[in-house]
Amino acid sequence: MTQLPKLRPLRFLAGATISIGLLAVMLTPLYLYVESVNRPIVVRLGAALVVGIALLRLRRLVKARLECQGPSRFDRALRQEPAVRHSATLFLTLRNQVRFSVASQQYFAKVLWPRILALYAGRPGGRPAAEPPMPTGRRLLKRGPSLTILQKVITDLEERS
Repeated sequence: MTQLPKLRPLRFLAGATISIGLLAVMLTPLYLYVESVNRPIVVRLGAALVVGIALLRLRRLVKARLECQGPSRFDRALRQEPAVRHSATLFLTLRNQVRFSVASQQYFAKVLWPRILALYAGRPGGRPAAEPPMPTGRRLLKRGPSLTILQKVITDLEERS
């Protein structure tokens, strides 16, 4: 947090007076040059410039005060990252294993197939009497088994128990 700049009312009043004076000096020739019908437009333009300068200074002051306060509870809540759950990590790991197994037969044979058998062995029914044959992949592309074949194999394993 930075320190809030000190308010100097005399300095502010002097700056505002000088700014308005310079603006009046610059707009006076324009006011005298235009026709009397258009003079109110010049006066409104001058007033708009004075209000614009005042708003810019006010904006700068408000911004400085907000920066000095630090973040609110709402801002801190927006910045906090939610805690990662273990189940989400496990799900992402399994999803990635299935995705990589479809892409590579070697990955399927060395990583996912042993895991499927281990999960099946951990069930109440235990390991099947005859271990099911490992599905073959798509040999031409050296890819693993498709998702439909994986679904059928897992369904078969579940039905055997």
